[in-house]
Amino acid sequence: MRKVSALLLSASALLASGVNAEQPFGWIGNGHTSAYTLGPGETELSGNLLLVDDTIDVLNFRDEFLAGNSRLIDNSGDLDGWRGELRLGIWRGLELFYRQQDQDLTLKVNQPASVNILDLSQGLSTRSTDWGAKWVFFESTAIDQTRPWTSAALELTHTENISDDFDGYLESFQFNASTNIRFEPPQRFAMDRLRDEGWRARIIMTRPILPNVALSAWAGYGKSESSSGTSTEIDLQFLRDQFLQTFDLEENYLLLGASLSWQLLPRLPLQAGYEYIRINARRQDINSSDSSLIPSFLRGNDLGNSATTNHTVYANINWWVTPRIHIGLGGKLFANQFVGVIPHYNNPLSGSFSDIPYGYAELKLGIRLSVADFARR
Repeated sequence: MRKVSALLLSASALLASGVNAEQPFGWIGNGHTSAYTLGPGETELSGNLLLVDDTIDVLNFRDEFLAGNSRLIDNSGDLDGWRGELRLGIWRGLELFYRQQDQDLTLKVNQPASVNILDLSQGLSTRSTDWGAKWVFFESTAIDQTRPWTSAALELTHTENISDDFDGYLESFQFNASTNIRFEPPQRFAMDRLRDEGWRARIIMTRPILPNVALSAWAGYGKSESSSGTSTEIDLQFLRDQFLQTFDLEENYLLLGASLSWQLLPRLPLQAGYEYIRINARRQDINSSDSSLIPSFLRGNDLGNSATTNHTVYANINWWVTPRIHIGLGGKLFANQFVGVIPHYNNPLSGSFSDIPYGYAELKLGIRLSVADFARR
């Protein structure tokens, strides 16, 4: 309920300073890629509730998620979170934007029989932020606000993802057949430094193909740097050395995509998009340990085998209940879970399923307000 309340109260409003914005009336700009921008002084703030569980996993993503993965059990793969987006029109053809996504990804570990761990984390809590600007450098001279028009834009985005430590307390472990080491009090260990940062640039072209349909296409380039590792607070130096691992990664990638916005009815816009991602350069700095003293789910021996391409697809449909309120339903699918899909996948846990298809459902609520209307009052 806390996430739902946050969605309703702070993340799920859509504000615009005029009924005729710099997009065809009724079309939803947030969460959809196009070369259109808001007009000067216009603002949109929207929010989505994100969910994956056994009641909506109609494509059996969780079965795929856990198949052949000896590290994870139970309802690992469930996701609960929300995403918000703020867009602000600065002047004609230029807007700034900020996006934030908070998510909890369930990861229940199959603990090795040789160790006894207390208070082990049950998932990864991640905050993802994107911010940047979109500048329209070309648009058709004749613009009719009731239908799409031809436009081209440059979009620059800074990205950052930060996750809480995945930690636990080591109470004892079996050193060999005759030796059992016990800690009083139990000693903390963690998968930490879970962070990545990067940027991307896209050239986007949008043009009408029907009076109520706009087609967009884009190409782009991006770069990201990711860090993660493991450590422990155990006093014994030789154990601290065994637990110390670092998994650092730099990637350059290319983007190609297309999207469609179709005004099925004046109050019923349908939007869908596809994006292809290909890593064209990757540099890894992996210092892993195969020591039996480290729980197997923390060993990063196979992190160098991640996929180098990805396909993402999204679709959503929104209904304007009134001219100021809309609700929406959508979803997003990924062929793999890297390059910003599952952040900083260069770690032993999320790296173990980075090449598995995944997806989630979205529920959206939006409210459109008019600053001009308030001024008239």
